Amino acid sequence: MDINTCIDELIEFAKNNLFLDDLDVNFARSGLLSVLGLKEYKAGKPNAERAEAATPDKILSALVNAAVSAGLATKENAPLLRARLLETVALKPSQFNDLYEELGGMGNKKADKFLADYLAASEFGKSSNPAFMETVTEEGLIVTAAGTGKDELAPVYLAIDELIYYAENNLLLDVFDVDFARREIANILGMDSYAAQIIDDEKIDMLDRPDVLVAALKSTAVEAGLIKEEDAQIAADSVMSALSLKPSEINDLFNGLNGKKATEFLYDYSVKNYYIKKTALESNIRFKSDYTKGGLELTINKARPEYADAAAAAHGNTPSGGYPQCSICAENEGFVGTGKAALRTVTLELDGEEWFWQYSPYGYLGKHGIAVSKQHTPMHVDARTVRRLMDFVDRFPHFFIGCNAALPGAGGSVLSHDHYQGGEETLPMHKANGAVGLVYPKYPLAEVEVLDWYDSVIRVTSQSRQVLTEIEEDIRKGWESYTNRSLGIVAKDENGQHNAVSLTVRKLGNGRYCLDIILRSNITSKEYPDGVFHTHPEFQALKKEANGLLEAQGLFILPGRLEYQMSVLNDCLVNKTELPDELKDFKQMYKEIIKENGKEMSKVEASIYIKAEFGSVCERILENIAVFKTPEETADFLTQLGSFERR
Repeated sequence: MDINTCIDELIEFAKNNLFLDDLDVNFARSGLLSVLGLKEYKAGKPNAERAEAATPDKILSALVNAAVSAGLATKENAPLLRARLLETVALKPSQFNDLYEELGGMGNKKADKFLADYLAASEFGKSSNPAFMETVTEEGLIVTAAGTGKDELAPVYLAIDELIYYAENNLLLDVFDVDFARREIANILGMDSYAAQIIDDEKIDMLDRPDVLVAALKSTAVEAGLIKEEDAQIAADSVMSALSLKPSEINDLFNGLNGKKATEFLYDYSVKNYYIKKTALESNIRFKSDYTKGGLELTINKARPEYADAAAAAHGNTPSGGYPQCSICAENEGFVGTGKAALRTVTLELDGEEWFWQYSPYGYLGKHGIAVSKQHTPMHVDARTVRRLMDFVDRFPHFFIGCNAALPGAGGSVLSHDHYQGGEETLPMHKANGAVGLVYPKYPLAEVEVLDWYDSVIRVTSQSRQVLTEIEEDIRKGWESYTNRSLGIVAKDENGQHNAVSLTVRKLGNGRYCLDIILRSNITSKEYPDGVFHTHPEFQALKKEANGLLEAQGLFILPGRLEYQMSVLNDCLVNKTELPDELKDFKQMYKEIIKENGKEMSKVEASIYIKAEFGSVCERILENIAVFKTPEETADFLTQLGSFERR
């Protein structure tokens, strides 16, 4: 059998014999790929009946032999590899022990039968690491450290013990899983020894995130020659995953909480298990542009790569090995190959379909997260989209949630996979007032208004899900077929569809749904090859990427390069020197700052003027992407549909 089929049959065996939870399947597969050192995977052709009836020896022998044939293992290390593979898909001691206790524990016939069957299927007792041993006690299964350590590795042991203590206090690491996790860390680092160290628990008690402890583990492991410097971050993420709860455990806890408590739990856990690197995010530059009429907010995000065009975005969001299919697929959970070893997600049901929620490691806004379809299907917007967004805010009314237009160059960077994004923050557009009121005669109680906002936005407010869905569908379908060549708007041509909408839903305090419909277009022309309603060339020094859902609502995610470029621009303004060639694209902004403020300025003043100029440019970018340049024009479009009247 090929190695992928062998992996899949081990997964099937674990589901049938080792109580592998469906929510842990992707996580377990990611663990197997990591143990085998595989960066690529394609679904095999497992025989479910064969896997269910097979013994662990038969299943593991096939996988280990395939690994040896592929050069991923040697015959000498095959026994330890075999044990490690089985440990990866087995229950943690605490999970087994809880089930064992529920059945009555030692002496109870059902419990004893359960124990005997599990021991046979898991081969518990054959540890993958000689520094640890597995034993059966009255309480169930335990893993304990055995033997002595090596003096030269004492700093590494200390770093591990500090992280273990931190995980007990912050990541809900169960006492039965302490040495189980410690063994996994030893395996990740390639250690076959361990000795307990004395830790400074008071120091660790003061920490609200593991950065210092992770840094200590990386530096000591590199210094000891256990890992290479370039592999340190991957190893650290894997270690933090080993200290974290499994996806099924996270889901159980999340579902036991309501609304805001649930989302706060997952966010806090994602920070504490080092998936969200909050210290790095806090170093991002963010400021409100008070000089803009809409109170625009700008953030320079140093964690996220810059994608200058739609093709680059699509390429950048596709894993190099082709697995998972994209950067937000469910298979990313726990996968070292995409840097998501510590990622934990929770399942959602949206309009009767299975989706999941995860927090973004880039943290564009407060508790920024992504709702993702379990199926890898292309982005699209229809009536079901509106129902899903309403389902989400019904469960989490403290969040807003929205979707990008399903068009390249008009926002969405992962168009291959249906997803929405949102967070716990009020964006500038949410505060915008209505400029033109309209009536939808079929549902006269629904509030419809064109916003006093830069780009073309229609707000619909109603307590009825059906009303909101029908009005959105009327507007969306009307816009998708609307052409006005005098305004440069072409719905569809030989290059495909060009008109689409971005949607955002919020739940208002009175229980009404608030839907904002943003009209978008990605039509191009000779004058504007990047897009007629895209950032125009004179402003692309600030942002060349497509302006997505967040920018359209007044929160600009700007590239990390600007931190350095702002510094150079500041020096040139203060010293009254010409811009260097590397900043030639900032020439217009440079001249505008001087024209507005004069030539004499201090560094502090220059910094203020630069931020004000950036805000002004972002205002003009929003005007660029507006398909109608005034609220009156947007209102005219609605009345031309025949189903809206001026109020």
